[in-house]
Amino acid sequence: MNTSDIILSARNVCKSYQSGKLSTPVLHDINFSLNRGEITALVGASGSGKSTLLHLLGALDQPSAGSIALMGQDPFALGETARGQLRNTHLGFIYQFHHLLPEFSAIENVAMPLLIRRMDKAAALAQAGKMLTQVGLEHRLEHKPSELSGGERQRAAIARALVTQPACVLADEPTGNLDRSNALAVFDLMIELAQNTGTGFVIVTHDIELAERCQRICKITDGRIDAEEIS
Repeated sequence: MNTSDIILSARNVCKSYQSGKLSTPVLHDINFSLNRGEITALVGASGSGKSTLLHLLGALDQPSAGSIALMGQDPFALGETARGQLRNTHLGFIYQFHHLLPEFSAIENVAMPLLIRRMDKAAALAQAGKMLTQVGLEHRLEHKPSELSGGERQRAAIARALVTQPACVLADEPTGNLDRSNALAVFDLMIELAQNTGTGFVIVTHDIELAERCQRICKITDGRIDAEEIS
């Protein structure tokens, strides 16, 4: 792997949670890296540490030991404001539930990350409209989340994650709330977007059939990556 292509990595990462005098280890000596445009699935049983690792990679939680690097920078070596800027510039997030704001239209929801960056409103809406068109929702721009189907809401959430053109998208069970047909369609869309934009994806999923569509599968067992498979 060419190190210049690595956009996200974990080196010897461990994570434990402290409750009083009790320390509960969750992750042990994790080594992981992601290339530009690469799609990697994280699979494992419930409680194996998949979502914890995703939160660490997203700089939402700090490792107990080891280091995270996003675009060559350790986010936890930065102050809180600079860390937030690094995360907001280079990462997008997709969750099992779309988390769209119900009072806003699809195009307004997708434009929100750009507006938070203080982009001109007209320019932000124009960019959001282009992104929604890429995910097949050009006919749903003014619809509110309640007026969209489950699959359409998740497509809008993907558009929102990608509208800032991040280096990497972290997705936590992004199809877990969808029926089979919509799950397949949404997964295919993420693969297509990764190929077209060069954005890397790390996808936590319990669905082995969907995971096998990714370029690489990392299996986590009891807080350790115990197997990697290249598709």
